[in-house]
Amino acid sequence: MLRELAKKIPFPILPVIYILSGLLLSFVSLKVFFELSEEVLEEERIKFDQVIIHYVTNLRTDTLTKVMKMITFLGSITFLTLLLITSLLWLFIKRKDHWGAFIYVIAVAGGGLINNGLKHWFGRVRPEDGLIVEKSFSYPSGHSMGSLIYYGFLGYLVVRSQRGRGSKIFLSAAFILLILLIGFSRIYLGVHYPSDVLAGFSAGTVWLLLCIGARESILAYKKRTLPFFKRKHPQ
Repeated sequence: MLRELAKKIPFPILPVIYILSGLLLSFVSLKVFFELSEEVLEEERIKFDQVIIHYVTNLRTDTLTKVMKMITFLGSITFLTLLLITSLLWLFIKRKDHWGAFIYVIAVAGGGLINNGLKHWFGRVRPEDGLIVEKSFSYPSGHSMGSLIYYGFLGYLVVRSQRGRGSKIFLSAAFILLILLIGFSRIYLGVHYPSDVLAGFSAGTVWLLLCIGARESILAYKKRTLPFFKRKHPQ
């Protein structure tokens, strides 16, 4: 419906809507991240952390703990690296999308480097008595940030693919649910404060949108300058 309405307007309104929406989401995400970061740097106790941790801790059971450990593995470096390799092969061989593969690597690898840098900058110690052992710093959550970037970019590729509308909606919803569950699993397992997870999602959103914007810019540039990429040799 939105696309049909946009076709009736001579001005390319859809790209403007997408850009403004991305900027707004980035602004909100940055604001959330900076607000949380300020409290972490001042070593203030964030109120909602203790409330959520108390509630989630009461949900623990042996069966649910096993499920949460499996879910948290889906956001681990090992699993995401294996998935990234598979995704790159698909983009290179099946889709012939070399730029998409390149930006995907930049998104995931760059996100990992940014997260590692932020962890060392803030140096926040993890909560005590976690159900699994983690040795790195706590803020922001690497699993939350990494999963949002990886599954978020994968969802973007799905939306930009030739799949049917129903398939796009289903897969996008599945990726969003998985990202949220991974974030929840980190709180449940006691290795992150809720603010760590929220900060990971916020930072990941900004970086993801930058990477998506980079790929969209490349696609738009290639469409306008197609002869440049297909130079004709002189006869």
